[in-house]
Amino acid sequence: MLKKRILPIVVVAIVYILFFTFIINQVADILDFSVIFQYKKQLIKAIGTTVFLSLTVLLASMIVGFFLFLMTESYNRYLKYLIIVYKEIVMGTPLLVLVFVVVYVIGVAFNISDKLMLGFTALTLYMSPYMTNVYEGAYNTIDENQFIIMDFYGFNLFQRYRYIILPQMIKSIIPGLINNLSSIVKGTSILSTIAISEIFYSVSVVSNRTYRYIEGYFVLWMVYLVITIPLSRLAKYYSKQWNQND
Repeated sequence: MLKKRILPIVVVAIVYILFFTFIINQVADILDFSVIFQYKKQLIKAIGTTVFLSLTVLLASMIVGFFLFLMTESYNRYLKYLIIVYKEIVMGTPLLVLVFVVVYVIGVAFNISDKLMLGFTALTLYMSPYMTNVYEGAYNTIDENQFIIMDFYGFNLFQRYRYIILPQMIKSIIPGLINNLSSIVKGTSILSTIAISEIFYSVSVVSNRTYRYIEGYFVLWMVYLVITIPLSRLAKYYSKQWNQND
């Protein structure tokens, strides 16, 4: 059984290695990564900014998304419709457009000039509805009989979420949170349009200085893959574990 699983992986790995080896050999004469790596300190700092910004956006969007989720489950129709409309607006808006609206419209209206804060806010606003969907999906997996039992014992809202709902939701939301983190990491590249020094912006600056655009964007590609592929595999692992436990 193990051999049957390993053999396809080895074959696929060899195919990719041969392909990329061929490509690199073909373009080796025109590539010079040494020029790019002269700016490694700047690039490492930019990677740190990207990771830190992504994690803080994930945390903030988890909090905002959870409150949006609670509002959608509210018996108050005004709150529910308010959030439904908000979700439709945000999910129907490209991230690039939302960033420009937040920075150059909302930021100006509230006299806020900190672009990092505004970029963080734009990403949080954009990801919050997706986080709400993750919570809703996990909430819908809870058996209806448990709600009947909670009603029977007279659980208030806090007791319902503290002792029954949240403990069951946590496992099922982990894959969705990891996938959303991957989306956030890639979404930070949009902030390069407002001169936030994340990895995309820094690579663009270095490439413009050195005229080594191919090398720069190849490095950028590798950075994103190194971050997002483990996240993708981790999400699939937890999803599989959760399904097995069910």
